[in-house]
Amino acid sequence: MSGVEYFGDKEILKDLLVSEKHLSGSYNTCVNESTSKILGDILENILNETHKMHWDISSAMIKRGWYRSKYAASRDIEMIKHKYKQLN
Repeated sequence: MSGVEYFGDKEILKDLLVSEKHLSGSYNTCVNESTSKILGDILENILNETHKMHWDISSAMIKRGWYRSKYAASRDIEMIKHKYKQLN
């Protein structure tokens, strides 16, 4: 069995997270494009579940130190706020 690489927990969670991000985008498009209220509601429920799964996976990764969000500097936040205030 030499040369065979197995996914560890970190790789599995990372793969799941990427999959949930792609699914979320796809379901979001389906909800927006749906011409049936009933189908749209079903897809929206699935989208919400996908968001919950993404949250659960990212929380598990953060807890283990495998996923970090970059914090924005206050200066950068103020610059963005100013930029978008000018658009109004």
